[in-house]
Amino acid sequence: MFKKLLQHKTFGVMVITCAGMGLSLLVRAILIPKRFGFSVTADELTAALTIVLVVDTIVREGAKFSLVPLFVTREKELTRTEYRRFTNSLLFFLIGVGFGIFVLIELLAPWIAGGLLRKSTINVQKGTTLLRLCAPLIIFGCGSTVLGAFLNSQQHFKTVALRNALPAGIAAVVFLFLWNTQNLENWVAVAYTAGFMGYFGWLCIGAYQTGHRYEVTGISLDTLRSLRNTVTLPTLGFAVRQITNRLLVEVYLISLLGDGIVTLYKSAFQIFSALQTLIGISIATTGLPDMATDDAVSDKQKLARTLKLNARTAIIIGFPVALFLLIFHGKISWLLYGRGDFDDVSIQLIGHLLFWLSTGMVFSCLIPVLNAGLYAQKAYRLVFVNMVAMATLNFLIAYSLIQTWGILGVALSVSITAFLAVGNLTYLLRRTQVSWF
Repeated sequence: MFKKLLQHKTFGVMVITCAGMGLSLLVRAILIPKRFGFSVTADELTAALTIVLVVDTIVREGAKFSLVPLFVTREKELTRTEYRRFTNSLLFFLIGVGFGIFVLIELLAPWIAGGLLRKSTINVQKGTTLLRLCAPLIIFGCGSTVLGAFLNSQQHFKTVALRNALPAGIAAVVFLFLWNTQNLENWVAVAYTAGFMGYFGWLCIGAYQTGHRYEVTGISLDTLRSLRNTVTLPTLGFAVRQITNRLLVEVYLISLLGDGIVTLYKSAFQIFSALQTLIGISIATTGLPDMATDDAVSDKQKLARTLKLNARTAIIIGFPVALFLLIFHGKISWLLYGRGDFDDVSIQLIGHLLFWLSTGMVFSCLIPVLNAGLYAQKAYRLVFVNMVAMATLNFLIAYSLIQTWGILGVALSVSITAFLAVGNLTYLLRRTQVSWF
């Protein structure tokens, strides 16, 4: 099994994704708390990055998996010239959407920055500045969403996999050379924007090398209808999930526990999230085009076999990773934060958070893999139902547990919700006559 995995296209994507997630983990889970401590400044920067990256994730994840089957289908239906125009019309339309969101955030930044950390001693002016410096990345993120889906449909996965490496890599360089600079947090925010700009340019080159040529093309009513039917429900589902989980739970609820607690939680969550993304998203991304092709020819049995293989791969890789984290969570926390200025209580708490997050690691890795099975079949209503249901449950569970367990209750709620999500996705897949085990 492992020999086949090494030869599989997923492995190369996982290696590149691993490098990107490692850099992201270095910046958001290690360098930010080491440089700023668990302080108000760290919370301001963490909140600003979280807000804009949540918006980017809503657009990217809501459209990425649903656009791939659309690209696969349209490439078969259209001539080469028509397909190029279709791709360009989506690209420039999404860039326009990104620009509109950017302007909206710029205008509403003071209210957004002051609203999420209500009981924190956050400097609203500082939070507004950081949010405005990060906001332009949304424009390039929207453009990258279309190009990334196009390249994934062509199975150029390695080009797309650099997404996490460039923004975090530039931010890491900023930390390296400007460590003692005043207002370093502003430079970090600018670095993320520059990274997204560079990633967009990288995808433009990658698409060009496949033979694609660019021209400014208006979007047709037919394409808008296809986009509405394809993207609307998944994007709304991701919006509900991201706003609920990443903002209401991980920023708003947690900030009620005190200053610096948002950054402390993120220090543990980024470790967990990096590994979950590395395993689950990589497998789901590489498996989706093949399953979309199987669905296009109505071959449910082949689709189910691919899904079953992907799910088994996620379990085989995810289980030992989860076991490692459960056993060595404390040592990992001390290794990453023990040599800094953090107190022992904070370091131990990060380890405990990592433990409870890791209890649901295997289920969290399975979620994107099973979701890909629904996306391949264009079962967008079922994707939406699952996302909204799980987001609501996560908020209710987190709200209940935080009353007695404090911040550890939020970590446990993630694992409980992941378990319930896998059960629900299994049921929804069976409704489409596809089983993964």
